[in-house]
Amino acid sequence: MGCDSPIDAYRRKLEERAGELWDAARLEALTVYLGPVEKITAKGPKTYEYYFASWKMGDKVVNKYIGSPRKMTREAATAKARKLKAEALGL
Repeated sequence: MGCDSPIDAYRRKLEERAGELWDAARLEALTVYLGPVEKITAKGPKTYEYYFASWKMGDKVVNKYIGSPRKMTREAATAKARKLKAEALGL
């Protein structure tokens, strides 16, 4: 039968929308935080802070370096983290 009922068309539309919302929710499920990094210099140890992001992929936690807080805001770090996660998920 080549003719779909209006209910079937509506169901397909809802399933497509649910898939889009699921992908968007997966990108939102990440944590951006400032992490201390200690570097040993000639004058002694020095502690710097950098933005990192973490999220779960399966059973593993992925941690990624995002950048320096001197060069970007928290919002920019979050946007970059979402982009990296989207690449990792293949979205």
